[in-house]
Formats: sequence, C-alpha cells, structure tokens
Amino acid sequence: MAQQILGFIGFGHMAQVMCKAIENARLIPRSQIFFIRRDPSKMKASAQEFGITSTTLETLVSKSTILLICVRPRDLVPLLQDLARIGVKDKFIISVVSGLKISFYQKYLGSNIQLLRAMPNIASAVHKGATIFTFASGATSDLKTTANLLFSSMGLVTELPENLMDLATGLSGSGPGFVFRLIDAMAKAGEKGGMTRPQALQLAAQTFAGAAELILKGGNPLDLMHQIAVPGGTTEAGFEMMKKNEIEKHLQMTIEAAAHKSKQLSEEH
Repeated sequence: MAQQILGFIGFGHMAQVMCKAIENARLIPRSQIFFIRRDPSKMKASAQEFGITSTTLETLVSKSTILLICVRPRDLVPLLQDLARIGVKDKFIISVVSGLKISFYQKYLGSNIQLLRAMPNIASAVHKGATIFTFASGATSDLKTTANLLFSSMGLVTELPENLMDLATGLSGSGPGFVFRLIDAMAKAGEKGGMTRPQALQLAAQTFAGAAELILKGGNPLDLMHQIAVPGGTTEAGFEMMKKNEIEKHLQMTIEAAAHKSKQLSEEH
C-alpha cells in the first residue's frame, strides 16, 4: 500500500472519514494523497486541515494509481465524461457513490476498467465501520487485495453480489443514522425521567455498543433476548410494548425505504 498514490475526486464528509482512517492506519503517506473538490474555498480549507495536496482533475488522474470517486450522484455524469476524455484504463477506480451500478460506469469508461463499488459507513471514522464490496467482472487480484487492505483499516469488509447492494446500502450504509435516532430516543427517555443529557446519552450509547459486541463475538440475538427477558421482568414488559407498536416491523420498513431509494437512484441513470 505504501507505493500507492490515492486521488480523492470529491472530498465531502465520507471522503474525509476515509482519509483520516487511512492516515491513522499509516497505510499511505500524506504526500501520496491528492484531492479535488468543487468549492475552491472548501478545497483550500481541506488542504490545510488534512495536510494533503489539492490539484486539478487532470493532474490528479495522471499522478494517482487509485481513484476514489466520492461525488454526489447528480455530479457523476460530467465527471465520467471528463475521466473518459482524460483516460483511466490503467487506474484502480473505487466508487462510493450511492445507487449507481457498475454498468453505468462501464458505459462511459469501458467494460474493461478495474472498478469496485464500495459502500462504507460513517462508523469507519472510529475503525468500526462496515463496508460492502461489489467488484466489476474481470477485477484483478491486485485490485481486490488493495481494496481489502484499504477498507479493512476502517472496519468490517463484506463482498456481496451487485443485486444486494441496494439492500446493503439501507442496512449498513444508512444504518448508523437509524441507530443514532434510536440512541437519541433512548436518551430522551432517560432525560424525561430526570437524568442529565450527557448521562442518558452515554448510557444509551454504551448499551448499543455492548449489545452489538455480544453479537459480533458470536452471540445469537434470540438466545440473548431469552436470557435477559425473564418472565414478569422489566425487559419482558418492554418487549410487550415493542410488539404492540410493531417496532420490529417499522424498523424493517425503514431499512426497506432506504434500499428503495438506492434502487431509484440507479434507475434514474
């Protein structure tokens, strides 16, 4: 990885999260990371904050071995047209743009490009992220190895077929947002009962973190629920209220709504 030169095309929040994770893992020196972003004032501020070099698209492409596409879906067509003009056939291309299929990139850049669709999430900032991979057919072992090294520094990496990418976007890409809302709701319940906001928020967040760690260590959710929900106890009372209000059903519908939006984005292009 130390020999790779990374070029961020777009440098919004997710690109910044990835850049910090890469730097913290000491995968690629700052001197080998370049970026561009549309707003000149933001580009200048990012260069100062991160200590990396801003440049033009042409220079970024010529210098980089890996191109990380981090733009909004609406900005992708003109970018791909520019990349087709410049030429990228010898580059590794990693896109973190939601909803756009591999065939969409191939339409502009050719069917033989070395391309990965990756869907990281915001928890990558603390090396607890979940990143979903879908490689273009013909992706080399070099691209796969490089991508795994890059994103494993941010957390879990899982490869899925492209037809599951929209669902994965709803589940793990948007998922942290839904968890944040649940944590906030639990904290508000604590505040309502007399806790301070910091106390309630810390307890709620730690509860999610601890429960998730038990699952990641091999625990079965159903077994764990059975252990904690003793007959006539407090957890059972809460479960009864969740069942009455169809909380599980509504949470599943929330994920399905995000997945549907991801699918819509691909169909619009």
